[in-house]
Amino acid sequence: MRNKLFAYLSIFCLVWFWNSISFAATVPTDNQILDLENKSVKDLSVNFKLQKFSSCENLENVLLKYIKDYSSIYPWFSWPNVWWDIMFDKWVTWVSNNASDTAWNPAAPTEVAKDYTQTNIQVAWVDESEIIKNDWDKIYYYNNKDKKVYIVKAFPYQQLKVLKTIKLPDYYINPELYISWNKLSIIATKYDNLNYWYYWFARNTKTVVIVYDLSDINNLKVDKYYQVDWNYMKSRKIGDYIYVLSSSNFSFPFVNYYGPMTRSMPAQLDDARIKTDFSVSRVLPKKAELRYTQDKKAQNYLSKWKMLPYNLSNNTAVSCSDVEYFIPDIDTLKKYNFNPSLVTLSIIDTKNKENPVKNKVLFWDVSEIYMSLDNLYITSNLYTNYNFRCPAIQCIKAPCVQSCAMPVFNSWENTLIHKISISKDIAKYTNSTIIPGSPLNQYSMDENSDWLFRIITTSFSPDRTISLYTLDKSLNLYSSLENIVKWENFQSSRFIWNKLYLVSFEQIDPLFVIDLKDAKNPKILWELKIPGYSTYLHPYDADNLIWIWYDTKTNSDWRTVNSWLKVDLYDVSNFSNPLRKYSLTLWDNWSYSEALNNPRLFVWNKINNILFLPVTLYKNANDISNQYRNSDAFQWSVAIKIDKNSWIKELARVTHIEAQDLEKKRKEECDKYASQISNPPKCEKIIGWWEYCPPASAYVPPYCYQSSTVGEYFASKIWEYESSFILRNLYFNNFWYTISNSKIQVNDMDKSFSKVSEMRY
Repeated sequence: MRNKLFAYLSIFCLVWFWNSISFAATVPTDNQILDLENKSVKDLSVNFKLQKFSSCENLENVLLKYIKDYSSIYPWFSWPNVWWDIMFDKWVTWVSNNASDTAWNPAAPTEVAKDYTQTNIQVAWVDESEIIKNDWDKIYYYNNKDKKVYIVKAFPYQQLKVLKTIKLPDYYINPELYISWNKLSIIATKYDNLNYWYYWFARNTKTVVIVYDLSDINNLKVDKYYQVDWNYMKSRKIGDYIYVLSSSNFSFPFVNYYGPMTRSMPAQLDDARIKTDFSVSRVLPKKAELRYTQDKKAQNYLSKWKMLPYNLSNNTAVSCSDVEYFIPDIDTLKKYNFNPSLVTLSIIDTKNKENPVKNKVLFWDVSEIYMSLDNLYITSNLYTNYNFRCPAIQCIKAPCVQSCAMPVFNSWENTLIHKISISKDIAKYTNSTIIPGSPLNQYSMDENSDWLFRIITTSFSPDRTISLYTLDKSLNLYSSLENIVKWENFQSSRFIWNKLYLVSFEQIDPLFVIDLKDAKNPKILWELKIPGYSTYLHPYDADNLIWIWYDTKTNSDWRTVNSWLKVDLYDVSNFSNPLRKYSLTLWDNWSYSEALNNPRLFVWNKINNILFLPVTLYKNANDISNQYRNSDAFQWSVAIKIDKNSWIKELARVTHIEAQDLEKKRKEECDKYASQISNPPKCEKIIGWWEYCPPASAYVPPYCYQSSTVGEYFASKIWEYESSFILRNLYFNNFWYTISNSKIQVNDMDKSFSKVSEMRY
């Protein structure tokens, strides 16, 4: 009896011990109190909520103090910059309108497409800029090769022709377009090199916005020409309003105030010169605006001694008291890296040509943005090499609450979020907060119908982890789902209805589906692991998800490298049993699609369930001695049919590259290599082994080998044909349009994708 009792007690203790271990291992533990008591956690005294300057004198005093503090801490991290201001009479640089050979008759009856491409945007009704836009019958396209914006009559395809071109100056960098009813807007960064010295913030770059009236294509009219200091960063468009962010990093002109660079530390800052040089006029951004007006008294623009119906103004973007800022004190500057920018938010009314542009100037920096119909969220990176507590506020008025997602933040990278409410041309600062980690891109953020802001971030300390944070209207923490996955790279995410789809990657690719229906308690529903990774997810319908991704493999150096380019369809209707239904592989190693980096290139024809993708495809030569050798290559656009009930299959490929003379070019080049090797090395038989041929003294590319093909030659020379790369896809009804810098080609989807028309520039 005693033995039995001892045995039962032993089993009970063993089970209790095992369960206690299991319980401790699975139940999360809150360590915030321990963290708060941790002596290694530092306090930040900075208030991250934005403030306003009370006057220009206050602005000068605050910024001058910051500049001195910054220069004393980081005297060697900046180098002198020469920047230029611009004269009043040189603010406006007109772009030229080059008419096509055939005038367009707007009164003629026209046929319009019932189904046509829309830019693939993140938020419905919040448009994003692109190099190509279209409406129901026209294409508006910026051609980087000849620096022109083309307005093309595209539908019906029998009328394919250029209606008008707008020549842009060569110093307009990366122009992007918006269109709305009878309006075309062009946004670009412009470089200036005029002979004026300026410090602190670069004035040699400008953001330019030009709004054209398209009512008469033959006689385009400029409704607005707007220019403001600094680089064009990002923009969005809601209705008739375009919201443009321009930014310039702060940079201290070291040599001007410390003297020539030497190996020793400079003796003393030239304080008197800084006070003399520094002024509001050298800090605040300047803007110029040319806008159409019928008010005779307001018309002041002369051209060739003729008064035109425009008003030209040139002044600072805002008054001193309208600048919103936060600046750390010198102790905080010493503790972490903070290099702010001056950011201008410009709001352009494209419909009402006489309405002036409205501005908001902010002293912070911009990393990424997310915009809903009601709010603009701007994120900034915040780096520290130590843990810190939520910054305390120096209260002026009660109540005083610092909005932070967490009480304690780990070292390395965190994110500062500023929220601005938007209503037409009114932008109002709402609040700021700090969250752990950093978002990947704009698709890492979302706002739901209850105005809850959701953001996914990667934290790097103490471990690399991916987490989800939900913030309320005031940016207070509403809920969180931390440590979704550890030690994996954040690759992509997509908020779709009340679900979050998240992809991470290390050696295999987990696809997480997270239920957000109960915003207070987000839950991981399931996780599906496959090789490779995806950087873009797109909804097919409520139950299916399109996944563009790279398969991966381990190379000879035991590194994970991209392998196949793939398109998959996932059935996510049953969260207890998710399925990869169909998969399509597009060739071999190093193949890629720019749509994985820029989702606007993802063109989904919902009516026909056809995906159009520009792709560059390679076929690997399987050469053990050279893993990067390719035996063939193509730069194509592919049409892929995705039938949720049957399959994924490739329907057609289109290329704009004309390579009929490739074999001739290959022979001419290889003949030169052959002439260099007049005395090839002699091959010798190795005892007990095969024949060994010493390498030739001159290099001969593999595409000159007798065993290679002309495809290998093309794979090595493909970038010489870059002007013919297909950059964008469009559709009008059942006609597929491919656009490159050399031509537009039309293929009929109803006739086996046969080519029916083309137009060369």
